[in-house]
Amino acid sequence: MVETYGHRWTANFGAKPRPDHAWAKHLTGITGKQIANGLAQLGGLNNDGWPPSATQFRSMCLQMPGMPSESEAWEQALRGEYSHDIVRIAAEKTGTFDLKSGRLTDKALRERFNRNFAIVRARAVMGKPLDDSIPDGIEHEEKTPMQVQYAHTHQQARDLITAQNIPTDGQQARKLLLARMGIKRGDQHA
Repeated sequence: MVETYGHRWTANFGAKPRPDHAWAKHLTGITGKQIANGLAQLGGLNNDGWPPSATQFRSMCLQMPGMPSESEAWEQALRGEYSHDIVRIAAEKTGTFDLKSGRLTDKALRERFNRNFAIVRARAVMGKPLDDSIPDGIEHEEKTPMQVQYAHTHQQARDLITAQNIPTDGQQARKLLLARMGIKRGDQHA
């Protein structure tokens, strides 16, 4: 970086690397090959001659040559045309039937695809097998105001039943009702 950016680098980060510096922390776990990939991309960086930030450089290191962006991969998956194996595998994990019938604005499907694409891309960057299974994620459920009100009303009814000591078991509730009404069946109440 000193050779590429000269004074702009040394004024901010010094001429020698320090293990306690933010750059060292951001590059933890990055291989030499990945750093070489990031350095190769510096020529295409448009930062007005300034070095990239540590997070920007880390993402450059993790970017694989020829891999489409997330939005490009989404569009390819919907069309069923894959420029990279990562896109094809992410599409298969999402469900090609769903993708073929999906639309560009389908938010839930896109979130599912983006998650799978991110997992498969991370596997490719780490050199792991791409075809391993992807565990299903737990989705956040959003309730409509009507569903919230319905749940609240039911909770109030349950609280009222508990406060009045009304049994929740059908047989016990029947016995209590018959006893309070004074109806005798056979030689016992209920």
